[in-house]
Amino acid sequence: MTGVAGRAKAAVWLVLAGLWLGPSGGTLHAADNPYLPAQDPAPILAAIAKETPAFAPPAGVTGISVPHHLLAADLIARGFWAASAGHYRTILLVSPDHFHKVSKAFGTTRENLKSVFGTVASDTAGVNALAVRSDLVEVLPTLATEHGVMAEAPFIKHFFPNATVIPLLGSVNATEADWRAMTEALKPLIGPDTLVVQSTDYSHYRPMPEAMARDQETLAMIATGDPAQVAPLLQPEHMDSKAAQFIQLALQREVFDAHPVVLANGNSVEYGTGPGSTTSYVVTAFVRDAADGTVFDYPGQTRMIFGGDVLLGRYFLPALRDPAAWTMIRDTVLAATRRTPLIVNLEGVLLDGPVTGVDFSTHVMVTDDAAPVLAALNVKAASLANNHANDLGAEGRVETVKLLTGLGVAPMQHGTVTDFGAFRLLALNFVSGKFVGDAIGDPDDLDWVCGLTAAPPLIAFVHWGTEYTSSAGDKERAIAERLVRCGVALIVGAHSHQASAAIAPFAGGQAQMLYSLGNFLFDQSAPRGSGTLLEMRVFKQGTIAARLIPIANLFELSKPG
Repeated sequence: MTGVAGRAKAAVWLVLAGLWLGPSGGTLHAADNPYLPAQDPAPILAAIAKETPAFAPPAGVTGISVPHHLLAADLIARGFWAASAGHYRTILLVSPDHFHKVSKAFGTTRENLKSVFGTVASDTAGVNALAVRSDLVEVLPTLATEHGVMAEAPFIKHFFPNATVIPLLGSVNATEADWRAMTEALKPLIGPDTLVVQSTDYSHYRPMPEAMARDQETLAMIATGDPAQVAPLLQPEHMDSKAAQFIQLALQREVFDAHPVVLANGNSVEYGTGPGSTTSYVVTAFVRDAADGTVFDYPGQTRMIFGGDVLLGRYFLPALRDPAAWTMIRDTVLAATRRTPLIVNLEGVLLDGPVTGVDFSTHVMVTDDAAPVLAALNVKAASLANNHANDLGAEGRVETVKLLTGLGVAPMQHGTVTDFGAFRLLALNFVSGKFVGDAIGDPDDLDWVCGLTAAPPLIAFVHWGTEYTSSAGDKERAIAERLVRCGVALIVGAHSHQASAAIAPFAGGQAQMLYSLGNFLFDQSAPRGSGTLLEMRVFKQGTIAARLIPIANLFELSKPG
């Protein structure tokens, strides 16, 4: 946040929040510096207590991004709680240079940081190592008035009392080449006991609808984990420090091989500011094992996980009927999902008893085998918008719908929208098969999607593509463009049996697309079949964060030996 208007607005917000107090403990007066560190520990302790998680945070968190408006002290606490199981010797704290104190691309200080909970010692060796780059780094005598640093100091001292800190300010004038040069300078200073804390507030000064749109574009960028995606974003319309965001993503990808998990996306409106000019907040944690991120579960957001192709029959039956093999499959899935509700692509017909006289290409499942699996893995919805849901004709599909409904699994048929409360889900099939009839979409005629009565966010679960491919072709990209024009915010694909490696931003981040989940519970061995899960978080304001959780080939895992 920069400029006189921004400073005045921040002062009002922070005073209203009761967290920025004068030296005597009273509220600020006009002559007081509104960026003095908090003098009263009580509001910060209250925010920390409020965010005490109901789960055990994982020990492998390598970085967090948190706000520096103490208006959102609860969200700052959420980020630090996420990392609280780690043991860190050094905190790299990357902040904007709000007041243009730095004449070079970056600034730092050797001064210890004073906080209401005590002093955070400087990592002087680390600071001295950065100071060698005099072309890139300016050493300042103090950062005491930089709230991007000082707002985090009490939390660092509270959660990691013995850690030392390397503070780093990124100039608004720093270039992408500067960000890259700083990343390279930092790499030798990063060890397994380093936590990278990115102090960043996101969309600034935008009316609420635009702030949400900017946030969605930012969340799509974070989902890629790719630092190169930061450059096209706007400062401060998307965030107040592109330098901090780039450095965080680059270090997480290139040093830690860690993956982002977005824990919160909110706005100052929720704390009482007006909707005409707002500031957004995003909290992110980075974990080496993507499955660790599933533990982060908070009120005020909805989480669902999408799984790929499921056929609980044919060659998968021996594993499902063998207690040891089934236990291994179940435990492997639950280690990744922690019973987060699942939405899957059910590739076949579900019957209440066996059927004879069908060939290999007919996909049939029976409830005795399928029901325990669906219940144990917490499957809440199954897409029938595929090329095998009609393998026994209309009668078989009607029976499948009836049985799924009886099991508490929502059946989603081609062209229909299912309301999940926090989002709407459109099921679509573009692949021909037995008796598909009109249960297939025309890629060139999707204008009807624009006419759907479906409140945002709208998600599309799409059956499409070419088998045994992991990347979208021209046909799929054209379909995606039409769906996004009709308001679809996330496109999740299935059918190809091969999992895509990344979620791609679409239309400048307005939407996101995963071409293929690959297989979930399907009787194909590796490398012919592979799978991933997609975790989706829908925040109260309607924005979406998506990420991938790779999963083993469960069919191969179940084989003896």
